[in-house]
Amino acid sequence: EQPIHPLYAYLYIADKYEGLIPVNAATLLDGDPLNNYLKRALDPKMFPESAFNPSGALTGANNIAIAGNYAYITTDKDLVIVNIDDPLFPRLVSRISLKQPRAVAIQFRYAFVVDDEGLKVIDVTVPEQARVIDGAFVSLAHAHDVYVARTYAYVANGPDGIAIIDVEQPERPRLEQMYNAEGKLNDVHQVKVAMTNASLFAYVADG
Repeated sequence: EQPIHPLYAYLYIADKYEGLIPVNAATLLDGDPLNNYLKRALDPKMFPESAFNPSGALTGANNIAIAGNYAYITTDKDLVIVNIDDPLFPRLVSRISLKQPRAVAIQFRYAFVVDDEGLKVIDVTVPEQARVIDGAFVSLAHAHDVYVARTYAYVANGPDGIAIIDVEQPERPRLEQMYNAEGKLNDVHQVKVAMTNASLFAYVADG
């Protein structure tokens, strides 16, 4: 059995004002309830406020996804990719400008991002060379959140309900259907897909 990578000992918090805040959570696993106190992990001598925000690149952070040794963070301007191979010394490796991105989901070699214009697909095969894929775009007016499960992306699309997008060919996404439960889903902000009792459901947060 391979050793567990140290990045799994941490929680990763995306903070609007401070940027990325790694928090050591390994103490929760030692069986001792007396030391279950969570603390910022970064050395304040190296990182002011024990947060990672080089030159303000992560100011406005609003969503984060971890995949492999990278954190993918949306801010109010960019998708920012941070190498967390050494969680105590994160490194910014890529920034991609978007139109107020709100959420990101990673599947295989692709990042699926929703912003003011809709769903966009980014090739992150090599995170340091991440690029928006021309034409890999589905226009949506109110995209708030995205969850990718196998060949579909489920987008929380505000008053329009849930946009179900076929991403079997990630570089050519297409809108499969818009679902609003006959008008009952009219303020959708987040959606997650999960198995419950061997059945597949979408769990929807609707205002």
